[in-house]
Amino acid sequence: MRLKADPGNLRGEVSINLPGSKSIHNRLLIIQKLSGGKVDISGNSQSEDTKFLNSALNHSSREMFMGEGGTALRFGLAWAAITPGERVIDGSKRLRERPIRELVEVLNDLGADIKSVNGDRKLPLLVKGRKLEGGKARMTQNISSQFISALLMIAPYTKKGISIELPNNQVSMPYIRMTVELMKRAGAKLSESGSEIVVHPAGYKPSSIQVEKDWSSASYFFEWVLFNENLQIELPGLSLESVQGDAQIVQPFKILGVEAREENGSIVVRKAEGSEIKEMDFLEVPDMAQSLAVAAAGIQKRIRLTGLQTLRVKETDRISALKSELLKVGVQCSSTDSSLEIESFKDPDPNVSIKTFRDHRMAMAFAPLASKLGEIEIQDPSVVAKSFPDYWNEIQKLGVEIIKI
Repeated sequence: MRLKADPGNLRGEVSINLPGSKSIHNRLLIIQKLSGGKVDISGNSQSEDTKFLNSALNHSSREMFMGEGGTALRFGLAWAAITPGERVIDGSKRLRERPIRELVEVLNDLGADIKSVNGDRKLPLLVKGRKLEGGKARMTQNISSQFISALLMIAPYTKKGISIELPNNQVSMPYIRMTVELMKRAGAKLSESGSEIVVHPAGYKPSSIQVEKDWSSASYFFEWVLFNENLQIELPGLSLESVQGDAQIVQPFKILGVEAREENGSIVVRKAEGSEIKEMDFLEVPDMAQSLAVAAAGIQKRIRLTGLQTLRVKETDRISALKSELLKVGVQCSSTDSSLEIESFKDPDPNVSIKTFRDHRMAMAFAPLASKLGEIEIQDPSVVAKSFPDYWNEIQKLGVEIIKI
């Protein structure tokens, strides 16, 4: 797909229809299923990940195929472990490479019966669901927040409940806080003391919970505004008081030169005066690193992004992917296992073609560079279906021309 835009000259006041948050919806699907339907969900995400999870939870087949969704896999595995029946859980080639061993070990310690079909501690997994004993979950340092969320959500239906002592410097803490808040809204009984979370075996209660619009999808439109002085974007259904940790994106984009204000049930995004900063930490919101990296590169801002240790094991190795594709647009970067530094700038390659590596965020984060280069090609554009199926339709509202090739 080739995108064309008059460099820096997209203008007007545009309203964008964001998808519902797949992070919220996926959690609510697990909570709803465990509750026996007592929890009512309003709104939805329409993401590919959510569709895979919903299908796996409600299909009578022994096979649970999770596509490429990390949350679908981790949450679905925990649900299968505590739900009577025998199931085989599998996913795409990339999902088979993503970490799961630590979650399997913790679940088995709590009474689950999970084995690797091939004996290699990876997918596919054979799960024999049963009532779990529960107890204290022993966590390792820097364990995925998705692992912790999966354990928390099934805890109300274990015999003893589950207590978790969060590791020091736990990554992606806002996602764990989101899980706790949604569980409370669904009537779960939790207590927190210091770094320990205790979930009591009291089940979920009848409740109705809304799927918020997705803050991570909003971040790409902050980029479009940053690159276009006279463009104003309205994002209906978003709130600065969101349960989503990715709402934190407002502050780093303000530093780069975009302001976001809440007006009449929407977030309105406008160009603003930026300020200086040499380093940004993404330990809490690693999924936002790609948007900020491309945004900073687009305005030729030298900056170091830290707290990226989980990016190596996402849909792709996102640190390597960012380095290789930013180089095509003339941006030289250096990296470590947990950081990326934008160092220097030169002329971009002619006819820039961005490889997405089967990663939805690569496609959506790089697309706004059409407003810097005038034209950019995005390979495998269908990957956006993972979280934002209508992304290409929505950016045409900005005045972007899309040519399918």
